[in-house]
Amino acid sequence: MHIDLLPKPILFHPLKHHLGYIREFAQATAQLLPEQELMRAFRRIGGSQLDLYIGPLSPVQISEEVILYLQQQKVQGPEDFRSFLAPAGYRICTLSDRSAWALRWGVQQGRHVHLHPGRYALHTLRVKANHLKTALAVSIASIKYKRSANLQLLNQVRGQWLGLSPVPGYTSDDGLGKVLELVLRQA
Repeated sequence: MHIDLLPKPILFHPLKHHLGYIREFAQATAQLLPEQELMRAFRRIGGSQLDLYIGPLSPVQISEEVILYLQQQKVQGPEDFRSFLAPAGYRICTLSDRSAWALRWGVQQGRHVHLHPGRYALHTLRVKANHLKTALAVSIASIKYKRSANLQLLNQVRGQWLGLSPVPGYTSDDGLGKVLELVLRQA
């Protein structure tokens, strides 16, 4: 989902923060995008930690619920929103699935409401960006090359696509294994 498909004024990066979208992206782009474009998409995920929404709402539903919340708060335009965020610089909004979302100032023209899943909130996991990038890359590569997801494929994409060091192994109990299992699991 390109950001333009979300209603304005919402700014949201589902490739970084929405498990359902990440799964769809892997399925839809595995055969279509050249590897250079895939690597660009991986870089957009960043290199730190992030909060990943794993709940039932789609990016569009999340956006629409936040817009409704802002309307109920009588927040009309960018200046109202900026004032609404003061003094902390953010607000927390709870959606219909009881997930919490941080609303921050968005710097993109026409998209001043920047959404982030709430840290340690319901339907949200805190994950390392490199684990998420690895899991997404493995998911795409397993489809693209018609190979099963295993340690060899994982280390291949970490090196060739992500510029990361190989890992000696992983289990379903560690961070990488958990994220890999989440991304590879079909909803």
